[in-house]
Amino acid sequence: MRKFIIILIFLLFPNAANASDINKIIDKTTVYLMNNWDSDKSLKGIYPPQVITTNTGTKVYGGCGDYKTGIDVGGSYYCPATHTIVLDPKQLKSFVKYFGNSSIAFVIAHEFAHALQQGLEIEYEKPHSELQADCLAGYFIQKGNEELGVTRESILEMASAAYAIGSDSHGTGAQRAYALLSGMGRVDSTCSMASIDKLVENEIDDPLYKIFSKTRGSGRSVDLEPTPYKKDAAGLLGVNLKGLSNKTKFKF
Repeated sequence: MRKFIIILIFLLFPNAANASDINKIIDKTTVYLMNNWDSDKSLKGIYPPQVITTNTGTKVYGGCGDYKTGIDVGGSYYCPATHTIVLDPKQLKSFVKYFGNSSIAFVIAHEFAHALQQGLEIEYEKPHSELQADCLAGYFIQKGNEELGVTRESILEMASAAYAIGSDSHGTGAQRAYALLSGMGRVDSTCSMASIDKLVENEIDDPLYKIFSKTRGSGRSVDLEPTPYKKDAAGLLGVNLKGLSNKTKFKF
């Protein structure tokens, strides 16, 4: 389903934005996320990922690619073998047209979240791991109101993007949108095992979640002004990350 939506976006919006604009947004977002990672004292000793962008026709050999024939890069992804995020500007260009500039922040932050899961060696099955990544993506983004221009409208754009690419392996659209807003501090929830499990089981007693679930929309009629629920990564995960090294493992 996710691949179908991406292909449909390419067909409907082949000229979503020019390459120069996309690369500027990618650069600004990546630098911001790196700085946000480094500024979180609870993540001291956990290294942020390497981030690279690709051109059309790029192939990757080894790591998460095929050693002999390589794989064509067709979408953005995180490779745990090399602790590297690969960004596909062509994919992101179409996302901007369909979901707005903030969709780039959502996609890149989601991959940063997978890098953090890898750094902590978090073992979590799907869709739980993907929903936790959405939640952590919200955390990485939530301080970017000035640097990235993350406004109320931007939050709705990102929630809409999360909603549109729901799947069995990543969670429903409503679950993805709610996880994202949880990490951003817009709802009173966390990225912990207990919170994600409740989300997967649809045990969330929140009017906002019900709106996402029933209307199949992005909650545009809901007031999403900032709330006092923001936490650091340790607080959101519900674990003590102080002084951790990359060898620490959590089994969720």
